[in-house]
Amino acid sequence: MLFDPTNYQLPNKNNVDWIMTKKNLSIFLSEYKNIREKLGLPATPKVKETYSLIHNENVSKEMYTDELYEEFVYLHKMFIHGYLSINHPFKIDITERRREIFLLRFFYGLTILLVSERIHYQRNVIIDDSNLAIIQFTKAINLLVMKDR
Repeated sequence: MLFDPTNYQLPNKNNVDWIMTKKNLSIFLSEYKNIREKLGLPATPKVKETYSLIHNENVSKEMYTDELYEEFVYLHKMFIHGYLSINHPFKIDITERRREIFLLRFFYGLTILLVSERIHYQRNVIIDDSNLAIIQFTKAINLLVMKDR
């Protein structure tokens, strides 16, 4: 067999250690925001600038120490890899919604209620998409922790 789908399946959300996975995610996002600020970038760009976060981070290597610049590049690549791993296999609108929910909830820190009001989806959709986004993001960058069986 050329492609083994079992290597790419997401775990059942009941098998995820949510406390440790969210802790890992919060540590990563905290460090990523921190390094952005050290480079003079906003920790969290304006919500309308989300795509510039992904595509147009203009950071000149010459302006910073090699160590600081390399740390930013490393964390930024990880963030982009995790973010682009948030998807739905068949429906682009669900992929976009899930990514938006992830950014609003975990990058910008909005509550479920505020996210629901902003994007006009019910609470249960926000929660389900949040959980799937966390699993997809953390799995992609090796921050997902599974429960001991």
